[in-house]
Amino acid sequence: MKKNLLSLFVLGSTSLIAQQVPSPEWSTIQNTNFPQVAAGIRYLDAVNANVIWASGFDGFAGGSNYNWFTTSVDGGNTFSYGDVFADTNTYVISSIEGINASTAYITAYVKATGNKGVVYKTINAGAAWINMAAVNMYTNSASFANITCFTDSVTGITMGDPVGGEYEIHRTVDAGANWTKIPGTNIPNPLSTTEYGLTDVFTKNGNNIWYGTNKGRVYHSADAGLTWTVGAITGASQGVSRLAFRDNMNGLCIAFSGTTSAPVAGLYATVNGGLNWTQIPSPANLGLNDICRIPGTTMYASCGAGTGNNIISYSTDDGATWIDWGSTGIQYLAIDFVDNVNGWAGSFSDQSLASIGGMYKYSGLPTSLKPVTEIANFNVMPNPSNGTINFIMPVAKSGLTIEVIDALGKIVYSEKTTSTNVGDKKQLYLEFLPKGLYTVSMQTATEKTFTKIILQ
Repeated sequence: MKKNLLSLFVLGSTSLIAQQVPSPEWSTIQNTNFPQVAAGIRYLDAVNANVIWASGFDGFAGGSNYNWFTTSVDGGNTFSYGDVFADTNTYVISSIEGINASTAYITAYVKATGNKGVVYKTINAGAAWINMAAVNMYTNSASFANITCFTDSVTGITMGDPVGGEYEIHRTVDAGANWTKIPGTNIPNPLSTTEYGLTDVFTKNGNNIWYGTNKGRVYHSADAGLTWTVGAITGASQGVSRLAFRDNMNGLCIAFSGTTSAPVAGLYATVNGGLNWTQIPSPANLGLNDICRIPGTTMYASCGAGTGNNIISYSTDDGATWIDWGSTGIQYLAIDFVDNVNGWAGSFSDQSLASIGGMYKYSGLPTSLKPVTEIANFNVMPNPSNGTINFIMPVAKSGLTIEVIDALGKIVYSEKTTSTNVGDKKQLYLEFLPKGLYTVSMQTATEKTFTKIILQ
């Protein structure tokens, strides 16, 4: 199986499950309705405040991934469970993509041979699933179906491993009725014959799509899959695990260095859409199973499972620090938010215990989760920079503080302006700072905006 996600799923006995204590901010427990004991959420896609789609796997069978799905149209109050395929042994789900209450897509590969694949669609909330794959899609022995991603209700792509030295990407503009294969000239070549894509390792924002590879590279399309660029994460030789972007330029990813037998997880940030990545040193409280942005804010959320990583947390500073929401003994497998109020974290379920329903819904609204009151859009040029950066003062303010903060959260430069005018040009000379990732912050007593820069 090609999922390059750190295998942290460890389900204990019922007595261990009974020791679970949810975070006060995640106290709404919902039932995924999987009939199997210890069914876990594998992939999670929250579409809006009402609609959630997820796929499941058997936590008591070594993390086996089957064809289960569950969906809700009432914000998770009730979930409906079903099977995508007629049997449980032909295919393994590799991603799930919700469109609305009735429509969703899954990508799957052949279980017995670990290759090829299909794209299935439902238009009746999972009552029936239809094979939407074209006749030339994922049929080569080298093919492997990794993801399906839609940027709107009709425009989407499906991505598979390289065939003949080119990533297999197909695009539709009619909700999967027809697919056009993206020519290899539009897609940067794989690093080698051993580079491939990964199941469900992708994210999107508007027409922007990103996916990761096992060689620590991130492919990016800014035009809904028509053309692609690629950026490399230095040192991430064991591949990308999770991706999240809060806007088209600023993103985070979890990637692995080390060896195949002893991978080491790391958190990396980009400020230019994924072309360049800088490691954030040893962030505490980071969940390694999944990360996501929290729309309507500049925040991210993370979750983790397994020994030493049963955690759910959030970051307000682009991943430099993570704050534990606080919970005990819960293995969080996936997380997704649709706005600053509605978020879900998938876990394991136990139908014999009402308190172990398999899904936790965000139930709090601390000040830190309210949308940041931004002074204005704040753009820095050039970025990356050799030390001198330029920007336009966004508003007329008195008592405006400008700070530069390093990746460890230390303020390395600060100045306070007595007054500014809209449109004033400002330069900062930061050649004295070491190379790396920094935050440039502008704030008053009540407002704040910030952006990330790379010094190289």
